Amino acid sequence: MKLHQLRVLLALAQHGSMHEASRSLHVSQPALSKAIAELERELGVTLISRSVRGVSLTNYGRALVKRASVVEHELRHALEDIESMRGHAEAQLNIGFSAVASSGPLPEAIAAFRARFPAVAIRAYEMRPQQILEGLREGHLDLALISTNSGPGTSAFQWEPLFSVGMLVAARPGHPLARATRIRSLVDAQWLTLDPLDDPGSPLASLMRLHRLEMPRNVVQSSSNLLGLQLATCTDLISVWSDFVFYGRSGPLVLNPDALKPLPIRDELPDYHVFMVYRSPDLMTQTCLEFSKEVRHRGRKMVSPRVAAQAAQAANARQTAARTRKGADTAK
Repeated sequence: MKLHQLRVLLALAQHGSMHEASRSLHVSQPALSKAIAELERELGVTLISRSVRGVSLTNYGRALVKRASVVEHELRHALEDIESMRGHAEAQLNIGFSAVASSGPLPEAIAAFRARFPAVAIRAYEMRPQQILEGLREGHLDLALISTNSGPGTSAFQWEPLFSVGMLVAARPGHPLARATRIRSLVDAQWLTLDPLDDPGSPLASLMRLHRLEMPRNVVQSSSNLLGLQLATCTDLISVWSDFVFYGRSGPLVLNPDALKPLPIRDELPDYHVFMVYRSPDLMTQTCLEFSKEVRHRGRKMVSPRVAAQAAQAANARQTAARTRKGADTAK
């Protein structure tokens, strides 16, 4: 099994056409056919099937592509490490992140890293946790920041805790259930979720599981956080959000405080725990290793936005009281 054969298979999987694959690799179509035929003969299985609509992978082909993708990405990492050792700074960094994680130290870490390594091409992708893990597994992503309402996921990766942030249940102002204090009283309401309905790790599923309740039957699912925020503010959908939405001072998820209101829930609400996830420190490129240091440094200094807001409110109250006392003393 040769590297150029695997690259041909990957190109066919990506383009679904002999013509487009040959163009992308700058080789002739007969050369592509020969490489695939040799690979199939060596493995003793059929990897692709041809039709008038192009080429598609067989089950054997899909299995090999999944592993071949990892091989290709690891080779890229090895070449980048060698270039870095030779003093050439150009490299690529692919980051996957979930929405809650994007409101933490990620923007500052990227800005600081760019200042140090301006030649590195950074690709950041907002995804659902399961998509991120698949990207890490297949080698498309170098590093990830994942938020979860439970502990670390699969043991196939390293899960390094960065920070935690609270959850709030919210509804539009004037919602009929705006005074609800128990999760049980909301089960029959209309809900919004930003994760697939069958995802057991979603905030909504975690909330219901914590209180031993069945998943609500009336649920709208949106894969867009911005659309989700709009739906939460202009419909009767009840939703769950991180503290960043209500207590954050900046960022894309900060709302007008009059657009969405937390419900006065007295039940326990699970926190979001944000982890930096990677396959192994030994497999990190030097570029990825340097970026992980930036994330780790800022993650450790991360303060919950609710705690920060409460501290600022308390400080303002003390200052107001001090000014009042001073005014009273002056009047005497």
